[in-house]
Amino acid sequence: MTDIFTAIILLFVVVDPVGNIPLFMAVTSRLDPSHRRRVLLASVAVASGVLALFALFGIQFLGYFGVGIADFMVASGTILATFSIYYLLKPYEYTPATEGVEVAVVPLAVPFLAGPASISYVLVISQQMGALTALAVIAIVSLLTLLTLLASDYIMKALGIIGIRVIEKLMLLLSMTIGVALIRKGVSMWLEAPTV
Repeated sequence: MTDIFTAIILLFVVVDPVGNIPLFMAVTSRLDPSHRRRVLLASVAVASGVLALFALFGIQFLGYFGVGIADFMVASGTILATFSIYYLLKPYEYTPATEGVEVAVVPLAVPFLAGPASISYVLVISQQMGALTALAVIAIVSLLTLLTLLASDYIMKALGIIGIRVIEKLMLLLSMTIGVALIRKGVSMWLEAPTV
């Protein structure tokens, strides 16, 4: 249970719905409230579907190409760390949307909610804890993400844009450390592997 709870927290950190609140509000600023909610529901549904597909079939797909768990941990950790650094340093540039279908998929669902970092971590969960557990973690995190973004107006008023930015940066730092930990574990597995 502790491992599942930890996985939920870490995936929530990687998905970072709190940090994505300014993005969500910016790109949907020209939509009416009901349209904005539909965009939110669609984006979370698409992101959940993408993550679920990788949880179910990602390991088999990688295995087909002879990718081992140590290889995958190093690759995933590199992606997590790289994308965390990228978004830590990237300036905020959001374009308001006039139609919801496109923005619900890109950029809200992919890559912000279901990007390389979250996909990588889902694959790690699936490898270490099983696909069913990964699906359960995805479902819980998706629900938490949905509730967080539905409350985006209240959270913005409570924390302000500066508070949101601070939380976003802290989550990106934590995400980067998760990536570094995955790289370290993968390299350790390489070193401990018996030589042929």
